[in-house]
Amino acid sequence: MFLKLKNIFFIVVILSIVFNGLLVNSTSLRRGKNIHDNNNSNIKINNNNKDILSSGSGSGSSSSDINPYISQYNSERETLVNQENQIKLGSNTPFNSKEQQANTIFSNILQNEELSFSNNDPSAVNFFLEKQIIENESTIFKIIQNMPKGSALHVHQDSSATYDYLISVGSYLPNCYIYLTNDVNDANNGTFHFYENQPTDSNWKLLSSLRESVSNVEAFDQQLLDSLTLIGEDYGDYINLWRKFDGIFGRVSGLVTYLPIATGYMEHLFQQMIQDGVQHIEVRKCFGDFYDLSGKIYDDYWFVETMEQLVLTTREKYAMNEFGFKIIGCNGRHSNQSVVYDAMLMSLDMRNKYPSTFVGYDLVGPEDEGYPLLYFIDQFAEIKKLGYQYQYPLDYYFHAGETILYNNTNLYDAILLNTKRIGHGIQLPKHPLLMDLVLKNDIGIEICPISNQILQYVSDMRAHPGLDLLNRGLPVTISPDDPAIFNYGGLSFDFFEVTYSWGLNLQQLKQLAINSINHSNTFNQSEYNLLYNAWEVKWFNFIDYIINTYSNI
Repeated sequence: MFLKLKNIFFIVVILSIVFNGLLVNSTSLRRGKNIHDNNNSNIKINNNNKDILSSGSGSGSSSSDINPYISQYNSERETLVNQENQIKLGSNTPFNSKEQQANTIFSNILQNEELSFSNNDPSAVNFFLEKQIIENESTIFKIIQNMPKGSALHVHQDSSATYDYLISVGSYLPNCYIYLTNDVNDANNGTFHFYENQPTDSNWKLLSSLRESVSNVEAFDQQLLDSLTLIGEDYGDYINLWRKFDGIFGRVSGLVTYLPIATGYMEHLFQQMIQDGVQHIEVRKCFGDFYDLSGKIYDDYWFVETMEQLVLTTREKYAMNEFGFKIIGCNGRHSNQSVVYDAMLMSLDMRNKYPSTFVGYDLVGPEDEGYPLLYFIDQFAEIKKLGYQYQYPLDYYFHAGETILYNNTNLYDAILLNTKRIGHGIQLPKHPLLMDLVLKNDIGIEICPISNQILQYVSDMRAHPGLDLLNRGLPVTISPDDPAIFNYGGLSFDFFEVTYSWGLNLQQLKQLAINSINHSNTFNQSEYNLLYNAWEVKWFNFIDYIINTYSNI
C-alpha cells in the first residue's frame, strides 16, 4: 500500500514539473524569448570534433547571437547554389533592368497560374487532353505566343504545318481520290492521291463525289482531318502508336507531293511559323519525288530550287529580310546500305550546288527498330573520303537517343561522326562523358517536348530529360518535330510546356532562343548577323509588350 502511494506521489510530482515547464515555455514563446538562452548557454555539442555553442540557436535569437555553425552553413550553401546556377541555362545571358522588370511580371504570372491549376498542371498530362485548357485559360501561353523564338531547327517537312490546309484546300482540288476499304489492316486505307482518270482499283473513291453524298460536309472534312492526327489514339501502346504515327505519313504523301499542293503547303508552314514568332526554319526532307496530274515526276532538285524562290517571296511579303529556310536530306533508318549511300551522294552534290539552302543529311524513324548508325559506317567512311573533293563536305544532323532502351548506341556514333546537332537526345543524361563532349564540341540539342510525350518517351513533362541537359549548361534548343500530326502549328505550345514544367524565366527563354540562332545553319556571318539583330529588336519589343500589357496584373 505504501509503495503504491509512493508511486502515485512520484507521478504527481513529475506531472507538476512537466505542466509548469509547459507554462513557462508557452509564456516565453509568446514573448519571443527562448527559455534555454539563460539556462543552457554553457551546453556544448560535439560535431566533427568542433565545440559549437548552442546559445542563440532559438527562433528569437538576435542577429549578433547567430550560431557560428549555422552562419558557416548558410554561407557554404549560398556558395554551392550560386556555383550550380552559374552552370545552368541563362546564367550568363545579358539581362538589363527593363528585362528584369518584365521577368518579375512574367514570373509572378507563372507562379499564380501554376497555383491556380494546382494538381491539374497541364505539363503533367498528355498534350491532347490539355491543349484546349492551355489555349483558353493560360496567360503565360498568350505571352509566349508573342515571344520571338529564333529558329525551329527540328521539324519534318511533310508534317511541319497543320493539315487543315491539306483538307480545306488540297483535297478540294479536282481529281483528288481517297482509298477506302473495309479492311482495317490495309495500309492504303485512307490514302489520298490525284489521278487524271478513275483508277482500275474500285477502292479509290473520287472525293468530290463522296462529299456530294454526305449530309454534313463539315463533319466529313473534320473526320478526314482527324484521320491525319494521333488524336484519340491509345497513348499507352508504344509500338502500335508508332505504327499509327508512321501510317499518317503514308496517307498524306499523295497530298504533300502533288505539285499544286507542295508549294502551297510550304507557304502555309512559313505563314504559321512567322505568325508564331519564328524567324528561321530547318526541315528534314526525306528524299522522294513530286508529281503532277499527268504523272510527270519532279525530283528533290526541283524542290530546293522552288523553296529558294519561295524564301525570297516570303521575305518581301512579310518584310523579313532575316527569314531563313534550310533543308536537311534524310532517309528512313530502315533503308538498306546502298539506298543510304546513294542518298548521301546526292546530298553531297546538293550541298555544293545549293550551299545556302541544302545543309546536310540525317537518318530518321524509330531508333529501336531501324538500323543503328554503326550499320552504315562503311558508307559514312566513303562519303567522308569523297568530301575532300568538294568545297563543302557533307555535314550530319543525326537523330540520336530518341529511345526508351538503355542499350541504344547511336549517341556514341553521332558524336564520333561529328554531327552538328543531335535530334532529341533523350538518353544523353545517362552518358556523363558524352554530355561533356557535347558541351566541349558545342553540339546543339534539339529537344521536341510534345513529340517526346505523345510518342511515349516521357509521360510527365516535369520529368523530361531535357531539364538535366539544360541544367548542365548544354546548348539546348526547342522544336516541334511533327506538329501537324499532333494537331498544332508553330512553336508556342512546346515553349509553354518547358516553361511550365521546368519553371523557366525570361532570361532562360531568351537563352533558348539565342541557342537556336547560334546553332542555325547561316551561310555566312552576314546572314547570322541579319538573323540575330532582327531577333534582338523583336525581343526588346516583346519586353515592352509584357511591361505595357501586364504591369497592373
